[in-house]
Amino acid sequence: MSEGQDPIAQALKKAPATPAGRQAAWYLGRLHALGEGVCLADQARFAPSLPAFHAATTDEAVRDDWRAFAARVGAPLEALAFAPTSDFALEATVTAKDKRWKLNLAVEEQAPFRITQLTFERVHDFELAVREAVPADALTLSDLERRCPIVLGDTRFWFDRGDRYFDFARLMEDCTVGLATVDGAPAAMTCGARHTVRIGGALKSIITVSHLRVLPEHQRKGLWGAANRVLDKYWPQVDGSNAYIAVDNAGMQHGFRHTPDKWPTPLHRVRLSCARLAGPAFGRAAAPEDAAMMVERLNAFHGSAELFVPYTEERLAARLSRAPDLYGWDKMWLADGAVVGVWPAGRAVRVVTERGGVQTHSDPGLVLDYAFAPGAEAAFEGLVRAWCGWLAARGMDRLTILTSPHGPGSDLLASLADDVEPYNMWTPGIPVPPGAETRGLYVDPIYF
Repeated sequence: MSEGQDPIAQALKKAPATPAGRQAAWYLGRLHALGEGVCLADQARFAPSLPAFHAATTDEAVRDDWRAFAARVGAPLEALAFAPTSDFALEATVTAKDKRWKLNLAVEEQAPFRITQLTFERVHDFELAVREAVPADALTLSDLERRCPIVLGDTRFWFDRGDRYFDFARLMEDCTVGLATVDGAPAAMTCGARHTVRIGGALKSIITVSHLRVLPEHQRKGLWGAANRVLDKYWPQVDGSNAYIAVDNAGMQHGFRHTPDKWPTPLHRVRLSCARLAGPAFGRAAAPEDAAMMVERLNAFHGSAELFVPYTEERLAARLSRAPDLYGWDKMWLADGAVVGVWPAGRAVRVVTERGGVQTHSDPGLVLDYAFAPGAEAAFEGLVRAWCGWLAARGMDRLTILTSPHGPGSDLLASLADDVEPYNMWTPGIPVPPGAETRGLYVDPIYF
């Protein structure tokens, strides 16, 4: 199609002759062309307040980012109209692949008029409302989660948290749960938590997005992005985000196929049978006066792993006092050279699995902190077995622990495992550091 026949090319010529209009015409033109022609130098068009547009470090990486977003919008565009609100701001309505969007764009009021706001919002033919969820929504959120099973090959599973939906959020430093309704009925949910990780030796503030669920009858309507709007408050304060997707989750893997900054090292979720490994009481519960010793042990064990932030006594104490009824000093068990801390999550979440029409359930415990010194492998295993015995006596059947192929203790954990489930990790906006594939990957289970 020649430019004279392309309705988008003609619409772009009608962009307002203002700083905002010229930037919008350039941006939408490049989006319509699926990122063709963009390069690293184009990052100068975006203000520092839009960090996502400054993360790429090569021309090809910039184009990859544009292609990924163009795919999400549905480009190439099919229709376009501008509605200026001032010389420095405008709205545009965009249609692409039967999706309608509203673009809000603003620029600086002085040259070079860099773009300071750039938001796409899906336009729907139904009433969509999004708000932050509160504890009174627990049963509604749990019902949504049950009705949105995760599919891994021929297996489906889901979580049943009942009225204790917010227990996991109580363990986090800064967590927001979002609830979206369609014509007044609950339809989607999301969760985002802001915290700090260490990537390539530098501390990064990130938001981990998890527990995203959209009812099957409302999928492919843009509710994913809509529900995540409750997390917009974090973006001016973070360097990027991260997410974890099971390798066998074909649907989500497809959805992330264009997402940049995928890590080469998988995360392994190791599951242990409490009945098989149940052992006698071993070690002792920690106390606040053990903090210095525990900090030293945890830091020495995980110190070289990506994403691990070395503990201080203050950080460890805060972690163990955030929700002490769920995870406190009494849930950190010590033996000579080893420490294992467990959240007995089976009291708050049941995992339901369906395979071949047959349902089974599991009530798990989650290892949130662990470490052992060289030569203390037997003490570590003794603590793990003691925890399995404690959990089994209280009706919990699985103990889950996170590691990675190069993570400390991964071989020992593999020898104890019933099964190992691999996950991929992405950190959109934060490039994977050189050499990451040779280092362990630490993932805080509270944010997994």
